[in-house]
Amino acid sequence: MQISSRKENSLTRQFLKYLIPSVSAMWFFSIYTMIDGIFVGRGVGPIALAAVNLSMPFINTVFAISLLVSVGASTLITFYLGQNKKKISNEIFTLNVLVLSLLGLLLSLFSIIFLDEIVLFLGATEETFLYVKDYLRIIIISSTFFMVAYSLEVLVKADGFPIYSIIFVTLAAFINIILDYILVIHFDYGVRGAAIATGASQFTSCVSFLLHFIIGKSNLKFVKPSINFNYIKRMFTIGFPESLTELSAGFTIFIFNFVILRYIGDNGLAAFSVIMYINNLVIMTMIAVNQAMQPLVSYYNGRNEIEKIQKLLHLSLKTAIFWGLFFFISSQFFTERLVSFFILPSNVEIFEIALSGLRIFSFGFLLTGVSIVLSGYFTALKSTRIAAAISVLRGYLFITVALIILPNILGTLGIWVSPLINEILTLSVAVFLYLSSTKNTMKSLTPLAKN
Repeated sequence: MQISSRKENSLTRQFLKYLIPSVSAMWFFSIYTMIDGIFVGRGVGPIALAAVNLSMPFINTVFAISLLVSVGASTLITFYLGQNKKKISNEIFTLNVLVLSLLGLLLSLFSIIFLDEIVLFLGATEETFLYVKDYLRIIIISSTFFMVAYSLEVLVKADGFPIYSIIFVTLAAFINIILDYILVIHFDYGVRGAAIATGASQFTSCVSFLLHFIIGKSNLKFVKPSINFNYIKRMFTIGFPESLTELSAGFTIFIFNFVILRYIGDNGLAAFSVIMYINNLVIMTMIAVNQAMQPLVSYYNGRNEIEKIQKLLHLSLKTAIFWGLFFFISSQFFTERLVSFFILPSNVEIFEIALSGLRIFSFGFLLTGVSIVLSGYFTALKSTRIAAAISVLRGYLFITVALIILPNILGTLGIWVSPLINEILTLSVAVFLYLSSTKNTMKSLTPLAKN
């Protein structure tokens, strides 16, 4: 990490150095699944698109497991780099890849064995069952590449080479687009073709990042494996709140799917798929702001520079608010164009449900980033209980309560209003926790140093 060697750079420039690659990489990660949705929705049909949406909670779970390990590893690595302890950073880096590879293999084995049960649990109907099964089977086989590639995208920024995250993820996205066209449209492989394209793109991304760390000019290097359970525990503990945030996206889709099937049916599920692709892009963008902030906060945490940490938080909040406005305005003024990427206007009923739903749903985008950034801020300062509390309230408790109560009162409108109510409640709690804990947090900015 090359922060200390560029003291002449302003903190804003340092933040932007990490923000631009983070947002770009996360956009391309989101585009992987969005492109699948576009090709499946327009090339196969709305029911197949609904099936891909039903598969999304599993994909979010894969990414959440990756974040569980990689965010903790990144935080520890940059903390020790700030203390010039490169040997420990390399040990944690190596351990991160080994743990993720093992988890990926175990997840794939378990999921293949219980594939039918997973498909039914995700809410597949008689119409969507085979589509979901065909799509998930290939995604499951590729899970380890998903997890390791996602982790190395985070760590390449901690390594001081954030531009590589753009290069490698862009390459993978390009491969995904080409293969989607060839397999879904040209060879008519349907959802299986989309899954193969996504798996191949993640394999490419994974190999590219590994080559950087093996033969490139990286600062972080693989070293002789040393199973240190203390490091593993700390990685899991630190990464837990961010993992909850990512997993909450899958949980949100799951609970929405359940409610929509009850109140609207399969057409509503197909329409909701469009909204979820856009929502996923919003969430990933806010996570990218976190990932730009966290290595810097962790680094200056190691150096005990409180003023810079506070400035980084303010920069991150402003950035999150900007992106929230951007996505809200886009959803309000370009609604038909966004929906038409996925669903042909000739599917009148589904198209109209998606239009009205997106316009209401997008009000929540205005507040989404603030809560996510505050959760990430506490994660970077190792205040994992506060970070986890914010993540649980936003991603699980409040949204579930809203979806149980509001549709009973407002009908279908209550479904689309629920995200805004969720964000308002979460933001209120997050701001309260921040204001009430700032003094105590500032007094203990370097708890890792005591370990």
